[in-house]
Amino acid sequence: MAISMFSGILEIGLIWSALGREKAAALHVFNAFTGADNVGRFSGLGKTKWFQQYMKVDREVISALMKLTEESDVTQDVKDALAKFVCLMYCPKGIHIASIPDLRWQWHLFCKHLAESTKLPPTAGSLEQHIERVHVQARVWSQAMVMCQHMLDPLKHGYYQDDHDNILPTTTKVPPALQTILELVKCRVATLP
Repeated sequence: MAISMFSGILEIGLIWSALGREKAAALHVFNAFTGADNVGRFSGLGKTKWFQQYMKVDREVISALMKLTEESDVTQDVKDALAKFVCLMYCPKGIHIASIPDLRWQWHLFCKHLAESTKLPPTAGSLEQHIERVHVQARVWSQAMVMCQHMLDPLKHGYYQDDHDNILPTTTKVPPALQTILELVKCRVATLP
């Protein structure tokens, strides 16, 4: 099996064998999950690091990725498995955390030098919306050879429509803090006469 490319022919049979049937079949979903133009990406993590971890993950993560190609709604089991995968990527060596809220708390305690907003792990709410967007993309890519695709409604899966009819990603549906805290930290700038 080979793919003809501008720079020559790439033999993919060896790559397929090295990945194994299940990981090879889930590779397009892995690509969407770890960062594609239209679904977003994780801050501070490149494809190489993701791929190294992908080669080590158990069947639970591969199964969760493959379930994103299905028409049905994303289950909590799938979200939990993918959250564990994200936690593996952000956890400092020797620390094992399985939930996003715990990860963000530990990140605050142990990684203060990395606690810039551009390097933080996602919130649980933003990860949930990311998974929904990946679900839409995975459905499209998994039906690439199907003439009449059955598409998911993006407005029900991680996207919203603004006042100008643009379809944009929903970053989160969870407020960053309780309303009372948000009211306490509001800045009010006085205008000069």
